Amino acid sequence: MIKYIGKPYSFRNYNCWTHACAVRADNGIKTVAFSPKDLRGAFELITEKMKGWDHGLWEVESPKNYDIVIVTKSTSGRQIHHCGVFYDNKITHCCRTRKQVVLDSYEKFIKDYQGVTFWR
Repeated sequence: MIKYIGKPYSFRNYNCWTHACAVRADNGIKTVAFSPKDLRGAFELITEKMKGWDHGLWEVESPKNYDIVIVTKSTSGRQIHHCGVFYDNKITHCCRTRKQVVLDSYEKFIKDYQGVTFWR
């Protein structure tokens, strides 16, 4: 997971979902990759797939290492989603403002969001 810290973020080339898939693959966990056209479409697609049974993930009450953490918030009348990978109470994720992959505490990762779910 540490090898990804500092990797440049680019929605088209390396976004939060591709990062989650890569980290989990490095640890022997297969995760379905999605190919959205834009950021809004990304989580509409992911949310739709996660409501179905064909994605191989299930929602859990509390995270374990390598689980996906999805956070949400409403802003300007739309839902914003973001995800990262949980590890020892930290989250590795793509940070748009820092334009790279970072490792933040769980508390820092969720602080600006209203909803959080864990997926294994």
